[in-house]
Order: sequence, then C-alpha cells, then structure tokens
Amino acid sequence: MKKYLELVLVSIASVGIALSAVSLVNNPENTADEELHGCSTHEITNMYAGYVEDWKKDISNAFDEAEVKIFNIKPTPDVVGPDPDPAKCICKGTGVIVQGDGHKTVCPYHGSKFGKDTIIRPLITLEE
Repeated sequence: MKKYLELVLVSIASVGIALSAVSLVNNPENTADEELHGCSTHEITNMYAGYVEDWKKDISNAFDEAEVKIFNIKPTPDVVGPDPDPAKCICKGTGVIVQGDGHKTVCPYHGSKFGKDTIIRPLITLEE
C-alpha cells in the first residue's frame, strides 16, 4: 500500500511539473521574471544590449591588469597574426605562415625575402 501511495504522489508531482513546463512554453512572455519585475527577459535583454560590449572590454582589461599586478607577466594578445615585428609575428620571421589545416602562405611582412622562383602551393588548385 505504501508503494502505491508513493507512486501516486510521484505521478501527481510529475504531471504538475509537466503542465507548468507546457504553460511556460506556450506563453513565454508570462514568466516569473515578468511577474516579479514587471517586464520580460526579452525587454531586459534589449535594455542592456548596448552595454554588453563595453562590459566585455572592461572585463578583459581588468583581467589583463590583474595578470600584470598578480603574476608579473604581460598578457599575450588573443589574436596572433602577421606583425611587422618578427618576435610578435605568427611566422616568427621565417616569412611562411603555416595555416591551421597545414597549407602555407607567404607572410605579408616577412615573405618579401623569398624570390620569385619560390613557389608555395595553395591548398586549392583552381582550374583555368
């Protein structure tokens, strides 16, 4: 008898949860946030959309500053690419950039040391 009672209670709870989930899916504007704060999540997102990019930049700068103060290291930039300085350039001064899929391209800054007789094959060969 005790097992039947537990089964009935679990079934009632499951049905209640399922019905509340269905009502939220069918009427997404009627959420708990709207009832508490008077506006929907979508409206809140639109209100702060202009600030998000500024916040991202501020957070990134704060992490960079903390890295310098706490670890005494200069943070590396997120994007590494061609740079006039060979120490910072992705080619490391060799003049050849190895791409992620393995093909090689000439560096725009340090690739000038290659003569016209140097051929670096592209990944895709176009038909003429």
